[in-house]
Amino acid sequence: MALLAVLVILLAAGGSATSFIWLMHQQQTRAGIRYRGTAAALIAEAGVHRALAVLEGAVSEGSGSGRPWRPTDYSEALSVGDIQGRFTLSISDEADGAVLITSAGEAGGVTRRLRAWVYLASPALLTALYAPGVVQLQAPPTTTFILPYGAGLGDRPWVHMAAGREVWFTRTDVRVNDPSIAFETSPGPTALRDDSDKHRRSPQPHPIRILLARDAELTVGPARIRVNTEQLRAAGLFVEGALRRTDLLPPLPDVDRGYFQSRAAANDANAAINVAAGKYTGNADLASKRDSLYSEVEFEQIQAYMAALAAPPTLRGVVYLRGALLLPERQELRIADGSLIVEGAVYLDHHAALEVTHSPHTRTLPGLVALANSTIVVTENARLRVHGLLYATKTIGIDDGAQVDVVGAVLTGDPDLSFRNASGMVVIRYDPAVMGTRGLRLPASAPVVAWVAAWEELPSN
Repeated sequence: MALLAVLVILLAAGGSATSFIWLMHQQQTRAGIRYRGTAAALIAEAGVHRALAVLEGAVSEGSGSGRPWRPTDYSEALSVGDIQGRFTLSISDEADGAVLITSAGEAGGVTRRLRAWVYLASPALLTALYAPGVVQLQAPPTTTFILPYGAGLGDRPWVHMAAGREVWFTRTDVRVNDPSIAFETSPGPTALRDDSDKHRRSPQPHPIRILLARDAELTVGPARIRVNTEQLRAAGLFVEGALRRTDLLPPLPDVDRGYFQSRAAANDANAAINVAAGKYTGNADLASKRDSLYSEVEFEQIQAYMAALAAPPTLRGVVYLRGALLLPERQELRIADGSLIVEGAVYLDHHAALEVTHSPHTRTLPGLVALANSTIVVTENARLRVHGLLYATKTIGIDDGAQVDVVGAVLTGDPDLSFRNASGMVVIRYDPAVMGTRGLRLPASAPVVAWVAAWEELPSN
């Protein structure tokens, strides 16, 4: 009986030991797989960063590198700790201008795959206010705020203001990001309807950072006396510092007119407004029009129809105007989930209001673009609200009592007086989504920066 009892105990102990050894083996196997899986994911991520570095680099003759690089099966070996691994890259172009990077990382027999949507953009889009000429900020009540939108890039845009020739403070009491001034902002493209109050609260302004081209200057007063950032801070201006390039500012991107014309030609969301405006003005061609590609006369007739209504309707999608835009006194024009592209000057008369707003899925469209060496002028007490890129090929001018609210970035092309705020309230909240702005083109030799719009992990197959 004693021997039988001992045998039973030994059998139970042996079974327990076997189970324990099997369990430890399974745990060790799973830990090894997790370790190799983590290593494979890191190698795949390294592959994406390798692709970004090549795409941002200069093109070497015959090397296949630089912006045009589009490999289908490029591979490099890497080490993660004591594990040897390899990533394999595939890069292709998407219809909306994105570059699709797929990176498969392999380590110890485990494969992880990552995909990134990347936009190759002008370095000018890293700046909230970019001007190749002079930025003129006049005395109070002129007020300018440049802030991040959402997370921004860190706690701010990389550069608040860039000038190719001069940043001119007409007096030392110019208000730039003055934390003592209260102001409200409207909801941006990612704000929820029930969260609008939160987005209207004023973000905390930081001291501005300025980027100057090689020969550009900081000046103060009517005589345009040259100063440095220490003198500006001593005078009470909320300035952190100024970076100076050793060369000129990077060139501005060009606007692809054909892209926006085709988008407007395919946009039938405003067909009902065309019909009503055509009947109102007696224009049979406008009444039968389905697209949103307008002549200057057609758009004036749409404005006349809207002005006669107590509650003007909202235009939608990409709207392209072959001509200038004059928004008469006290008239309102709203465009939702689209862009307003104008082949001429944009002039907002007294108390007029223009809004171009986006939702998350249209966030990378530009807001307002003035082509053909044209200006954007916001006159006395007029209001301009824009989501996305605000781009004028010449000067942007803000007059007394005007209000400008931009969630995106502001680019101007005038090499002389690029941007002028004369007694207006300008709030620019930099949205990094402008890096993915559609319909922009860069010269082949121009530098680019890569902006990763989205990541995802793919099944490893």
